[in-house]
Amino acid sequence: MPTTQVVHYDKLLTNISVGYTNDEYIASQILKEVPVDKQSDRYPVYGEEVFIAHDDRRAPGTDANEIQWTYSDDTYFCEGHALRTRIPDEVKENADDVFDLEADATNLVSEGILLNKEIAASNLLLNSAIYDPQLVVPTGGANQPEKWDDPDSDPIALVSQMKELVHEKIVLDPNTLLLSYPVYNRLRRHPKLIALLKVKELSLIPLEMMKEFFEVDNIIVGRAVAATRTPGGASRKSYIWGNSAILAYVPKNPGKKVPAFGYSFMWNKDGKGAVQVRKWYEDGPQCTFVEAERWYDHKIVSSRAGVLFPDVVS
Repeated sequence: MPTTQVVHYDKLLTNISVGYTNDEYIASQILKEVPVDKQSDRYPVYGEEVFIAHDDRRAPGTDANEIQWTYSDDTYFCEGHALRTRIPDEVKENADDVFDLEADATNLVSEGILLNKEIAASNLLLNSAIYDPQLVVPTGGANQPEKWDDPDSDPIALVSQMKELVHEKIVLDPNTLLLSYPVYNRLRRHPKLIALLKVKELSLIPLEMMKEFFEVDNIIVGRAVAATRTPGGASRKSYIWGNSAILAYVPKNPGKKVPAFGYSFMWNKDGKGAVQVRKWYEDGPQCTFVEAERWYDHKIVSSRAGVLFPDVVS
């Protein structure tokens, strides 16, 4: 084993990693981050007694009808996700002053972890098995609504219909519409949406106006891409969020008894935060190593608080 020297968690580099953001990543916007003090634990899932009409009549001298909460519980486990890179002594000694190699290394490994975090969120949320079966809406097939890039389709009516169904199930209006970039790009050119503007000079729907049309507080556009290697060695990029759309209830702030489609539990390891960066030097390869680590668990809290529209454009 190489001799390890000066092994420590670096506060400055951790702050760089925490502050590092990529506007293309949207996982934390649809799955709000919840800091937790334990790597794994249980959390309560309350029943629906609040929506049940109980007999509240009380005769003189008798006790009131007693009712109870019921709840089950679920669990989370914040798995560690880490990447490292090395800075050889030769590179460090020949780098110009304009380069901050340790900060650049921190951004590199942070980007890798955030990319995987985004992919994990999309793999979870684009899986139809996690949804209430009534809340998965395929399009383009026989006896199915048209795909949203079909001029005859009516995405607003379809989303409105599904909003009503979600409200019936959770008594809350879904307030967030996630659109992959291909879906967003076609919707903003949809003739029925443009007709609502009644302004011929506009050929694209502004995002703020699209919120009004769909009656949601937020529209999130999934623009991030991931590259895969082809057999020939070239890279091929594809949109992480595919050609799909998701309608969901996302609370402004997570908390106890706050319903949500899903959360991302973030473990506050050792009280130092869910994101930590450490660096150390090894004599053998004569390199400084920089490693970033995050602990999180993407978790669906209510399968009835979200609607999946898979592959809504061709």
